[in-house]
Order: sequence, then structure tokens, then C-alpha cells
Amino acid sequence: MSEKNLAPAITDSQRPSLLKMAMQINKMGLLQFFMHQWREQGDIAQLRMGRQELSLIVHPEHARRVLLTERQHYDKLDTWETTRQLLLGDGLIAANGAQWKRQRRLMSGFFTAKSIEHFYPLMVDAAEAVSKRWEAVARSGEMVDVLAEMTQITAWIILRSMFGTEIDEQRLHDLAGDVETLIKFGNRREMLPVKAPLWAPLPSHVQHRKATTRVHSFIREVISRRRNEPESSWPEDLLSKLMSARDEETGDSMADILVRDECLGIFVAGHETTARTLAFLWYMLDQNPQVAERLQSELDGVFSRDQVPALEDLRRLPYLIQVIKEVLRLYPPAPAFPRDAITPQNMDGALLSPGTYLLVFPYATHRHPDFWEDPESFDPDRFLPERETQIHPFAYYPFGGGNRVCIGNNFAMQEMSILTALLARKFSARMKPGHVPKIDMQGTLMMSNGLPMSLSART
Repeated sequence: MSEKNLAPAITDSQRPSLLKMAMQINKMGLLQFFMHQWREQGDIAQLRMGRQELSLIVHPEHARRVLLTERQHYDKLDTWETTRQLLLGDGLIAANGAQWKRQRRLMSGFFTAKSIEHFYPLMVDAAEAVSKRWEAVARSGEMVDVLAEMTQITAWIILRSMFGTEIDEQRLHDLAGDVETLIKFGNRREMLPVKAPLWAPLPSHVQHRKATTRVHSFIREVISRRRNEPESSWPEDLLSKLMSARDEETGDSMADILVRDECLGIFVAGHETTARTLAFLWYMLDQNPQVAERLQSELDGVFSRDQVPALEDLRRLPYLIQVIKEVLRLYPPAPAFPRDAITPQNMDGALLSPGTYLLVFPYATHRHPDFWEDPESFDPDRFLPERETQIHPFAYYPFGGGNRVCIGNNFAMQEMSILTALLARKFSARMKPGHVPKIDMQGTLMMSNGLPMSLSART
């Protein structure tokens, strides 16, 4: 650790005022504001936002303490209340304590590397559908917003994985739009210094309430329809797994309202984050043509442009996995995530009182100069097997860490591998001249101005 990063915590008088913070956030965006605070204060950056204490967690050893070795002193409490209230309810992502342990036991088998192979054909079909659409776009010479494309296809994949084929395309499209409304409303509300009560008849509040009603009604309808059928006739999708899961210790199943919450959680975690990562991947291939050429060469050596690859073919694409991992390093889809301090803690001289909000900040950790050489450069060879073993286990944690590591990481990696392999073998993409993505965080890492690109078919 550098001398700067061992600096003692700053005093109250040295901390930026609320007005100054608001001005800086307005000027540089929330993501770069937090990056600025880290660079100014070191690895234990502390802020006071009104009455609330906030500490950034950047150093890998500090992340290890919060997420693993001393996790009993930190949990998802007040910092997650808005998300629980507006979106995820008591589902796995936002739950804590005994409720979280029970849900993790019930769902841990759904997303093993072996279990998610069941969804491979569905993911291939989705990739082929995008490929056909892109062929027409490439012939026309039109621009396409790759971020919107990736958002659409990942929504289709996760909803088909959740609800099978019994729901028509229009209803899936409407459901995806409504859930997007819920996500955006919650993310925006989290950023507001003063929050209007939810009963206030503001247009955004009315829109949120209507979207919530439609989403809950849809899921309740599907669950009810299945409950009225023999379990032996249920399709092999994630909803059936949730409905039929039994706790090994008690024999209990999930209540329907909890099944609904888990459906929402799986959609949120398995859609927006994956879409963002894939968009940044196409951005990096455009910015690093030598990487794109090497990736396409590997793809060409494993299967032909028109061949439908088998799952085994993906295991013969090590450079593809290195590229995805490097995208996740530079652009982790969850750039920061909160925890609450439960007991008084001393983090290398920084005193954290109970109730302090901690923002675990992998976006900064993944750029820490003490752990990454030339951290801003895009270099997939960082993840060559002999080099990857040298990486500090908490210098790289795009899916979180400890016992609350993302349960869907296998699903996400398989999905990203399939979509990248099947599309990058057929197409090259070039960003619209003069376009500079505006990267910020609002729940997930985002490009607020999209990613317009032109497509060309490879020959």
C-alpha cells in the first residue's frame, strides 16, 4: 500500500461541505466524484452527507474485511431499504440474517455451472435472432444502439429462462418495460437528497405505482395458473424451480409473494448488469482493434461463421473469457454497492460508528495502482492463467465477494460468452464518429448517451 493510501482519516473541517459535494457531483457525475474523493483522501475516503456518514471501501484488504473475514459486523440494512421497498421486497439480493440464509439454501442449486447448461439452447436462439437482425442493419448501413440491443436481448433471455415459452412476446416486452421503469425510479430516488413521500401524486410516482401493479399482477397470474396444474406438467424454467423448491432443513417451500420477489430479483440481477457488460465489451473491441482481431481469430479457429457451436466449443475459447474478465475489471456493472456498519469498527485508523454507510467500490479497486500495472489500459492478458493466480482475491470482484457473491455469476458468464462468440464471429462494430460515451453510475454502470455503432458483416 502506498504512503498516500495509509494516510490517517481526515478531520471534519477537511471534509467537503454538502454544498461543495453537490456542486462537484453536478459537474463531474457521481462516479467521478467518488473517484475524485478516493484519489484525494486515499483508500479510506470519508464523507458526511447531511447527518449521514459515508466511507468508501477501496483497498482489497478492506473489501475482504467487509465482505468476508469480518462480515458479521456489516449487513444490508438501511442502505437497502429503498430497494426493498420499491423493487426487490424480501428476495435474496436485499434480504439479510436468517431470511437470507434460508433463501440462499433454497436457490443455490439453480445456478451451478451444470444447472445453467439447460439454458444454453435458449441463449443460442437469442443470439441467432440478433444476428439475423444485425445482417439487415449491416446491409442498410444504418447505425444501431448496441446498448439498447444488448438490453433487449438480455431481457428476453432472462424472461424466457424465468417463464418459459408459455408467455407471448408482447407480454414479455411489456413486462420488461415495466420492470425497467421500477429500476430507473428506484435508482433516481436513491440519488435525491430530499425525497418526496411516495403517496405524493407526482407523474413519476404514478407511473411507478402503475408499473408495480402490472408487474405484480402478471407474476401472480402465472404462479396461480401453475398452482392449478399438476407439478409434473410444469415447464423446466426458473419459476418452476422457485415454486417447487423445498428447504432441506424444514421442508418448507416459498410463499408465493416471496416467489414474486425472487422473480424480480433474478430479472434485475440477470438482465441490466449483463447488458451493460456486453455494451462495454463492444466499446472496448472498437477502441482496441488488436484485441478484436485476436478474438475473431480465436473464434474462426474453433468454428465456422455459420456453424451453431456446441457448449463444448465455448470451452475452447480462453481468450474470449480473458476479454470478458478484463471488461468486468474496467467496467464492473455494479461499480459500487452499499453495506451498513453494525458495530463500531476501526478500519486502519478510520473510525466507523454503527450506522455508517459503507460504499464498497470495485470500480476503484479494479484500478488500484498498487495491485494493477497500468490500470486504465485494456489488457486481457492480465487474465492468462499464470498471471491470474497472482491477483489479490479482492483486487478483482466484479460479482461481489464472500458469502454474498452473486448467485448468478455462472449464468452471466455463459450468456456473455455465447452472445459474444456468436456475434463477434459474424460482425465488426465501429462507434459513430465523434461519439464519446458518457459513463456514470446510477445503480449500475451506465452509458447515459447510448452506444451508437455501425455494423459490418465479416467475410
